[in-house]
Amino acid sequence: MREIIYIQAGSFANYVGTHFWNTQESYFTYEDDDEPIVNHDLSFEEGRSPQNQPTLCPRLLTFDQKSNFGTLAKTSQADTVTDASLDTTWQGRVVCETQDPIPQSEYHARLEGEPEEGDLERTDPNIRYWSDYSRVFFDRKSIQAIPDALESIEAGWSVGQDLFQRYNEDTELMEGAFRLLVENCDNFQGLQMMHDTPSFGGFSHAFLTSFRDEFLKASTLNFSFLSGADPNHAGIDNFLDTKRIINDALCLQSLHQLSDITFPILNPSRWSALESNLSRGLSYNKNSLYHTSGVISSLVETATLPLRLKGSREDIAMIADHLNWRKCSRLGQLGGIVPLPFSATEGTFADLYCNFSTGLSNKDERAVFARRNVTRGLQDQDLAAFDAWRDLSSLQEPLDSSIHAPAYPVPTSFPSMFRHTKPTSIRMASSLVTAPSTSIPLMGYARFVEQTARMRRSDGVLMSMGLENDDVKELASALWEIVDGYGNDRMDEGNDR
Repeated sequence: MREIIYIQAGSFANYVGTHFWNTQESYFTYEDDDEPIVNHDLSFEEGRSPQNQPTLCPRLLTFDQKSNFGTLAKTSQADTVTDASLDTTWQGRVVCETQDPIPQSEYHARLEGEPEEGDLERTDPNIRYWSDYSRVFFDRKSIQAIPDALESIEAGWSVGQDLFQRYNEDTELMEGAFRLLVENCDNFQGLQMMHDTPSFGGFSHAFLTSFRDEFLKASTLNFSFLSGADPNHAGIDNFLDTKRIINDALCLQSLHQLSDITFPILNPSRWSALESNLSRGLSYNKNSLYHTSGVISSLVETATLPLRLKGSREDIAMIADHLNWRKCSRLGQLGGIVPLPFSATEGTFADLYCNFSTGLSNKDERAVFARRNVTRGLQDQDLAAFDAWRDLSSLQEPLDSSIHAPAYPVPTSFPSMFRHTKPTSIRMASSLVTAPSTSIPLMGYARFVEQTARMRRSDGVLMSMGLENDDVKELASALWEIVDGYGNDRMDEGNDR
C-alpha cells in the first residue's frame, strides 16, 4: 500500500480540505455487495470517534489559528487540559475559569435531527468555521491549533518560520504527531499539501524544510493558495500588498525547490476573468469561503482522484514526473469545468474551461508541456466534445493523458450554488497542466520584487518581514531563473531586464 499523508495549513486550505474529506466520506459503502471506487486505506487510518468508538480518520495534520477550529478546538484540547486541584504541591485556592462552549453548528444540528439526507438539501446553513460542515471524525493528533495572538503572521515570512520552530519544539510535532502518522503507514509515499501563503507561507516553508531533512526521497504534491494582491497592479507604496506579494514570491521560490510539483491557485478576489464561465453553471458568492472553497475542492479532488482509485497504480511521483518531464517545470496549473452544462450545445470545452492558476483564457492556448485530465460522469456526447477539445492541442499520449471516472458526488454539506436544483452528483472535468504560460504570472512577481529591491522606501516592508535588500535581490534573480525554465519564446520581453 502507498499511503498519503495530507497537510492543511490556513483557513482557506481547511475550508477546501473540509469539502475534500466530505467527498471522501461520500465514497464509503455500507453494503457488502457495494464496491467503493477508491482505496480508503491510502487516505484513512483507524482512529477513535469522540465517543471513543473505532472509526476511520484522515491521515491528516490540519493547522490553523485556534479560534478558527470552532467546535473542534475543545476536542483537540481534551488531552492537554490539566486540573490544578490535582497538583499536591499547590496548597492555595484554585479558581477555574472556563470559556463558554461554541454551540453546535446549524448543519450538524440538521444532520442529527433529520433522518432523511434529502431533507438537508435546503438553503445553505450558517457557516461560522470550516469545522461547521465537516462529516468526518479527526484523530486528536490531526488537530494542530496554533496560538491566536499572531496579528503579525500575515505575510510575515520570518515570523511564520519562527512560529514553526517554536511550535515544533513545544509540541514535538515532527517527532510526535507527524512521526506517528508515518509509522502508521505500511509504505508511505509522500505528502499532498494545501496551504494559504499569506498566513502560513513561512510556516509551510519551515515544515517542508524539516520534512525534507529526513524524507528526502518522499514525494510532495502541493496546492498553494495565493494572496489577493496582484503584482501587476499593486503599488510599492501599498505596505500590506507589497508584503503579500513578496511573501507569495518567496513561497513560490520555496515550493519550486522543496516540492515535486506545485499548483498555485489564484485568490477568489482575482477570479474576475473566470466569472463569465463559472456563472454558466454556478451562482456562487465570491466573498464566501464556503462557496469558493467548494469550487476549488471539486477540482483538486477530481484531479487527484487517480491517486486513490481502486486498481490504479499511479502515485504522486508518477504525476510529478509526467508533468515535470522537462525537469524545470515544477510549477503547474489547475483548471477545469465545474459543472459541465446540461447540454453540450451550451459551449465547447475550450469556451468553458477555467484556469485557476493564471486566470487566463485557455481558449486559444496551444502550447502545453504535459496535461493530465480527469473527467467525471461524462456521457457519449460529452466525450465527443472532450476529444475535440483535446485535438486543439498537438500534444499526444503519453504527455496528454485522460481518465474517465464516475460523476462527482455532491454531499449535503456542499454549497447550494448550482443554477439548477441541487444535484446529488455532477459532471465535470479537471486538469493538471504544465505549460509555457506559467511564466506569465511568474514574470509579474519577478518584476515587482526587482522593483522593490531598487526602492529605498521599501526598507520598512522588508524589515517587517525579517528580510534584507540582498535577500530580495536574490529572490528576484531566482524568480527570473524559474521563468527562463519555461522557455516561452512569446515572452522575450521578460528577458529585457
